[in-house]
Amino acid sequence: MSSSAADDLAIRNLRQRWAFHRDQGDFAGMAGCFHPEATASISWFNGKVADLVPLLAASDAARKPGEHGKHWVGNCRVDQRGDRALLESDMAILIREHIDGQLFDYTGYCRFLDQVERRAGRWGILHWTAIFDKDRLDPAQGEAPPWLREVDLAAPDAGLAFMRLRQRKKGRDVPASTVVGGGQAEQQLRRAAWAWLERRDGQ
Repeated sequence: MSSSAADDLAIRNLRQRWAFHRDQGDFAGMAGCFHPEATASISWFNGKVADLVPLLAASDAARKPGEHGKHWVGNCRVDQRGDRALLESDMAILIREHIDGQLFDYTGYCRFLDQVERRAGRWGILHWTAIFDKDRLDPAQGEAPPWLREVDLAAPDAGLAFMRLRQRKKGRDVPASTVVGGGQAEQQLRRAAWAWLERRDGQ
């Protein structure tokens, strides 16, 4: 059963609105794209969106001059069953930041798989999972440091190799639950998401 044109637009618009609010630092607007108990599993966080929002606000407030970020939403697909839907969106994460005193440009290519639910006529995201396909990190100026050239792009988790490096430099860990595209974790995620969509999860 396909979604109606109005529902399809409203569901897709959740990620368009999220990206704009997130990049403009409008965290109240960003939170409005989710249901109150929504959860997120992304590159450096696994938990409730309500707990993520203040961390993002603090991170933005700590930016140095010249640092900025952008989330670019690409192709989307909606699969709807009544008041439930799966929204999968191509996403490019574009960040300029200082690492070890040098300015870098990070580019991450991923997909957001969202479990979306309509309540009282309003669509909202219930579960948000980022699936990482590939990424890169480039010096905005100067030579690449030795630690950048030592990244193993043949490793099973190479889809977020540079994201992992960035987070390590910030003193953060990438959760073990973070999903890399094309692997068993993505297959398990999809099976669980489709079971939820088809209401085969007992709810």
